[in-house]
Amino acid sequence: MTHQLKISFGTKEPEQRSETQLSFSDYWEHVHSPDEREILTEPTIAPPEKTSPFNFKLRRRRPLWKDVAAFGATSLVLWGVSHVALNFSAFAEITEYKAKTLTASVVELFEEEKENPLVLEAKGVTRVKKTKKTHVAEVFASWDVHPSDNRLVIPRIEKNVPLVTVPTHRNWKQLETNIQKGLQGGVVIHPVSHSPESMGNFFLTGHSSYYAWDKGRYKDVFALLHEVQEGDIAEVYWNGKKYVYELTQTKVIPPTETSVLKQPNDRRIITLMTCTPVGTNKNRLIWTGNLIRIE
Repeated sequence: MTHQLKISFGTKEPEQRSETQLSFSDYWEHVHSPDEREILTEPTIAPPEKTSPFNFKLRRRRPLWKDVAAFGATSLVLWGVSHVALNFSAFAEITEYKAKTLTASVVELFEEEKENPLVLEAKGVTRVKKTKKTHVAEVFASWDVHPSDNRLVIPRIEKNVPLVTVPTHRNWKQLETNIQKGLQGGVVIHPVSHSPESMGNFFLTGHSSYYAWDKGRYKDVFALLHEVQEGDIAEVYWNGKKYVYELTQTKVIPPTETSVLKQPNDRRIITLMTCTPVGTNKNRLIWTGNLIRIE
């Protein structure tokens, strides 16, 4: 009797179903609606795109000149703000002087137009009542009484400050220390200066600006020296007499220039010196003038 073996390799014969039993596909097709099928159907996920492992999406670096320009502009702004802050009193005085000068020029122009005969005639005005101007400066200028101390007066910039004498010294650093200390009390008479009473150069120096924390009251005494004009008057009260100088020449020199300290033997002159530009000690602003009268 021969027996035949039936070997299957992982296959399974389909099971017999009854006529009343539905397959899964029939169930899905007839029981569920199309909308439900869409809900139950899992969405297909697109496979990820293949990208390079070195693609880090880095931003393109801006040009080097733009970085340099931004750094320079920022540094300039910071320097300007700190420069004005450290020399605030000097710049405030300059601004106030400019505002007063502009206001005075506008008022003067208005008064000239108001008192102009042609303008008055056009407006039908035949008589003008002139008002007498009184100024405190004019009253004091008419007095013959001189101050008891030695002083410098520059009417153009409305300065009336004391003159300070400092001890001389052979050591240049010590002499500079003496001058800086003397500048706290006013305008310093340079040790090489000759007095107004004798022939020579009456040499004066003062701050245009200085550190805000300095104790002196005259840290910006010459902040307006650049506003002086040729032909202006500088008055020196010295030992009870008034020496009037006419300022005739100005120039800007480096700090190492010493020719301005020379002493003429045939005339009496005055020299005013301060640092320029305001807030720096880069150069020296010089004004010189000749003695025109003694009162």
